[in-house]
Amino acid sequence: MQGTAGEGAHWSSRAAFIMAAVGSAVGLGNLWRFPYVAGENGGGAFVVFYIICVLLIGLPVLVSELFIGRRGGMSAVGSVVKIAKAEGRSPLWSLQSWFGMIGAFIILTFYSVIAGWVLAYVVMIGGDLFAAIARDGLGGLTAGAFAGQTEEQVSAKLVELLSDPVRMIIYHGIFMLVTMGIVMRGIKGGIETAVTLLMPAFFILLIVLFVFALIEGDAARGVDFLLGVRFEDLWSGVKNGSVVSAALGQAFFSIGLGSALMMTYGAYMRDDQDLPKSARLVAIADTGVGIVAGLAIFPIVFAMGLAAGAGPTLMFQTLPLAFHGMPVGGLFGLMFFILAFFAAITSSIALLEVSTKWVDEQTKSNQRVVSVGLLGLVAFGIGVLNALSQVPTSVGETFWNTWQPLGGVALFEGMVLLDFLSATTDLILPIAGFITAVFAGWIVSTSTAREAIGFKSEIWFKRWRFLVRYVCTTGIFIVIVYSTIIAPMLAG
Repeated sequence: MQGTAGEGAHWSSRAAFIMAAVGSAVGLGNLWRFPYVAGENGGGAFVVFYIICVLLIGLPVLVSELFIGRRGGMSAVGSVVKIAKAEGRSPLWSLQSWFGMIGAFIILTFYSVIAGWVLAYVVMIGGDLFAAIARDGLGGLTAGAFAGQTEEQVSAKLVELLSDPVRMIIYHGIFMLVTMGIVMRGIKGGIETAVTLLMPAFFILLIVLFVFALIEGDAARGVDFLLGVRFEDLWSGVKNGSVVSAALGQAFFSIGLGSALMMTYGAYMRDDQDLPKSARLVAIADTGVGIVAGLAIFPIVFAMGLAAGAGPTLMFQTLPLAFHGMPVGGLFGLMFFILAFFAAITSSIALLEVSTKWVDEQTKSNQRVVSVGLLGLVAFGIGVLNALSQVPTSVGETFWNTWQPLGGVALFEGMVLLDFLSATTDLILPIAGFITAVFAGWIVSTSTAREAIGFKSEIWFKRWRFLVRYVCTTGIFIVIVYSTIIAPMLAG
């Protein structure tokens, strides 16, 4: 089976691109990362800084990545090299794309492990729900998740999963196989078809869960926590640079900036497509999903008297506990994790496509199946090591769950492999985004940028140019310095 995603391939329609781009942006970053990062950083104040980061930095960089991809029409690396040569500049500017492509691949190696946890919860909650229906008939639908089990047993589900590396690896492998199968079929037959089916289902499930949370959860407290803004919280966020740093990091991770992902998808855009409008829709949809996901999660969490700042375990321990104690919690818990699985798939296929397109260009062949197979196998192998690093040391100490790749460096102190790779990409993506802003704002000529982007108004082009030249570069640089130098010093 040979794919059709080489040079010259395009999305079949504007709607198909929007679905694919939104699907690539909307993932576990919205459902897993956004709620717990917001919970750890004060809720409403974090959301304000997040929206500011999206508008002033995220959106201009997104426009830049899309126009570079469409102008070059090649892989992220190939597009930058092509544009740099046309501008009489060094092809070494492709460093940004190398950072992004490597970052995207690294993300895939641990993203698929976490997505495997999601799949495991689909199986666990689904199996429990079907058992309840078999036992009690339709009355089983009204039961909470993991009915008949204690809160301690529900809370221990994640530890049990992490303590079983074989089980983790199997789910990780299933997720990678699904991802590879879709990408092997190319843009139109694989990625476009998948997102056209999955994204509408995703939005329907999200709306259903949102309504359920408002009815059954503590809606007032959830809304106040996530959207309630107080001046003292904002001022504290300004003084505490970690909140702003977390907001920008979340914007990059969630939208997929700096990962060469949007450059790759931009390469398949047609010239007559309204690029600025498409970028706005992607940014709005991604931000909206993150906020709605938070409004679907926190009311449920608060209604059960649980903590919002539970960190990364919010999705895998706190939420199952909440669904455990709620009427119809089994059904809606299953819907939530199916929703998360759909979101994970639409993002993982984009992450794999970034390196696949580059490999296809280097081999100059149409053997997409081989490219995807080799890349997927490597990603799976690294993912296995990531999974092994998450096995609790209480189960038994091994090299992989005790090894800290750069434990002697303050920034990575105490981090095993999966955590280290996650922190590394948190650094790589802003650096790649910074170089992208410099390249788009200062290296690409004004006439080329104006023609490639296609703003309908000259004033909007000038605003984008100002933001990408000055605001994006300055803001990203400050956050990089804070997160890599100042924050570790303060922590020390």
